Amino acid sequence: MVKFTIEKKTLLGRLGKIDTWGSVEVNHQTPSCMTYLRAGHIPHLTWEVAATQLRLEQTPIYQMTLPSLVTQAKIIEKFGKGAPKFCGIPASSAIHLTPFDPLGKLPGGYNDSKSVAIWTPNGKVSLDVKTWRSIINSFGCESFETLVDYDTPRDAGQKKLLKAVERTRTFHEQLFQQDEKVKGERIVTLGGGFSKYHRRKCAMEVGLAEETSAYSVEFREFSEGKEVDEKEIVELLEETFSPLPPTKLRYIAGPFNPKTILFLIKNGIDLFDSSFPVKLADEGHAFCLADDYPTSSNFEIVDFNNQKFADDFTTPFAGCECYTCKKYTKGYLQHLLNTHELLASILLVIHNITEYDRMFKLIRKSLENSEGI
Repeated sequence: MVKFTIEKKTLLGRLGKIDTWGSVEVNHQTPSCMTYLRAGHIPHLTWEVAATQLRLEQTPIYQMTLPSLVTQAKIIEKFGKGAPKFCGIPASSAIHLTPFDPLGKLPGGYNDSKSVAIWTPNGKVSLDVKTWRSIINSFGCESFETLVDYDTPRDAGQKKLLKAVERTRTFHEQLFQQDEKVKGERIVTLGGGFSKYHRRKCAMEVGLAEETSAYSVEFREFSEGKEVDEKEIVELLEETFSPLPPTKLRYIAGPFNPKTILFLIKNGIDLFDSSFPVKLADEGHAFCLADDYPTSSNFEIVDFNNQKFADDFTTPFAGCECYTCKKYTKGYLQHLLNTHELLASILLVIHNITEYDRMFKLIRKSLENSEGI
């Protein structure tokens, strides 16, 4: 089970604790984030580098994304010891399996009544319920997400939205057919697009199912780089969660910046992922929180591709205790990016994930010091 306890409610959000994730004891405080994996690794890092240079505040919960591994699914099944061992992930880790990559593309028009489309470097793969069940069982992760029809753009009509909810319900029912065994804790994914009615309808039709360990909200249209209407988000989340048990863990995947994270926490979300810091690193960027975060929601993004850093021999971010900032300079990062050295991404990922992890620690401390309701 995912043993989750809400320890305190405040006007700024919920303070909680995950004691166990499946069979793994984690003692993981929330708000927090899963550690995003691509091809079974933290992007750009070996597991040895992650163990020695990435000093996270808590026992990690890893988010294993399927698109980078789906072409290896049959090999992993034949391997017979699960995807975590196949990928060399540290033993006894808490691992969550998701069918989507929060940094991957999900163009519309490819889902149908039997499958959803996921996208790999080699193109589209249609993922049906039978295949997803087989992957869940052969990968052997502690938890998994249910399938959702995510193709619900802002201009979707009522017919398309209703069809998406019906498909999501059907996928859910088929996955847990009476005679079928599915290994792991189920994280139920809730869709419905931009429609308050369909958000609520989807929540009621799949969210009240027995043995639901937590909820995942499909929110890719609100992630970094897309227009965000805060009032709209509040209303959609209210409609999603109002029919559901309030004590279960709430999770949203996607690259959300520090300002949006604060806003989503204020509106009841407990768990995220670390795709935002990886996205920045992939672009040659690093970020730093303002000194008064989270009293303010301010943060800075620095583009180390910029030639102005070529002769700058100062630390990337003063006061940061990460390996990158203690050992290297702005100029060296600019040089690595300019010469397309792999070390650039390694150093940027180390800094960005460290800062993102520190962000959640600061948020939890702020909630601890806030008045309860």
